[in-house]
Amino acid sequence: MINLEPLAAKAAQGMVIPNNPKGSLNLINKALMVLAEQGLFAFGLFLNSRKDQEDALARQIHSAVNRLLVDASLAAAPQNSQPMADYYKALTESRPNEPDVQALQRLILTKQVVETALTYGRYQAKSLN
Repeated sequence: MINLEPLAAKAAQGMVIPNNPKGSLNLINKALMVLAEQGLFAFGLFLNSRKDQEDALARQIHSAVNRLLVDASLAAAPQNSQPMADYYKALTESRPNEPDVQALQRLILTKQVVETALTYGRYQAKSLN
């Protein structure tokens, strides 16, 4: 059994850019809203769609979330050339020989863990602001 809370807290620290806590907070808030309302794939599309100044922040969030999910054994490490949106789409799909019920449980747990990390990320960004 893995304690997910310390992993989420570690991810939260990694998703905030110290020299831009306000920008980090804004993007984390938006990303959390997309995740809560639309799900993991929409969250990935949202991060992938960020441009200009938000692009670096989105990549920082994606990197922290990816490390969290790998550490929690909820996802495999992405391949080097795998686009961000494809990574999140793969999280929503059933794995080979995985029953549908188990796939749904994994998806719900993944979403909850990412929501927790983003919530902690908000507090982390606020503390640096």
